[in-house]
Amino acid sequence: MRKYLILAVVALVAMVVPNIASAQEEQQSLVTKVTPSKLDKKKAKPVTLFVDVITANNQQAGENPDQPPSADQTLVDFPKNLKFDPDAVPQCEGDQGALQNTTTEQATEICGKGSIVSVSGEGKTEATVLVDTVPATPGTAPLVVDVVVTAFNGFVDDTIFLHARADAVNNTSVLVGKLLPSGPQGGNTLDVTIPDLLAGAISDFKTTVKNGKYVQAVCKDKTPTFGARTNYENHSPTSTTFTDKCTQKKKKKKKKGNK
Repeated sequence: MRKYLILAVVALVAMVVPNIASAQEEQQSLVTKVTPSKLDKKKAKPVTLFVDVITANNQQAGENPDQPPSADQTLVDFPKNLKFDPDAVPQCEGDQGALQNTTTEQATEICGKGSIVSVSGEGKTEATVLVDTVPATPGTAPLVVDVVVTAFNGFVDDTIFLHARADAVNNTSVLVGKLLPSGPQGGNTLDVTIPDLLAGAISDFKTTVKNGKYVQAVCKDKTPTFGARTNYENHSPTSTTFTDKCTQKKKKKKKKGNK
């Protein structure tokens, strides 16, 4: 009986350990959502697009193990179902330099309200930065910095300004994304340059693009795949995907005419 018990424990460990290793390898993950999810197969309709890029603490860190690795660039790959039209929205009236060291209110005044393409609010468009305050002591709780993010249609064609304001530390970062015509998932790719932060690194970055003409969607592919690829200063590159679901609207049957 004891022999069989030991064998059972070994088998259980063999099943659990690979799962733990797999979880540890997931340095970055991605969550997306397109609303509404019920769409026409061919005719594009305005949608709300939610994208959440989540980064775990640095698993390759020699220093600052209790904060994520420092990202330089993230590329978000969209499926063919999505179609972007930056020309449908007014562009920010100021360039990237004009937005440096500004509050959210000041940035809105510079760009103009009409150029905002994001939905504001907690859980919608925001970021979280973690700062490893005691790097010599792994496991010490990091400082959490909440960041208000506002997305503006950029000053230059096919760009987006992600204005990230952390009032708690009186700091502003402006991330600039370039909308590229095609990517590995079949649709556009948003290539985002991430400037050096005052301290810490981004652990979570949520963006909700509001329902309007800026982004529209169809449901040609019922299981569209999104992707995120990131390059870092102090970590090897990461790549992750997320598969969403949509439902195709049924075609309305044509009424037969009276005989």
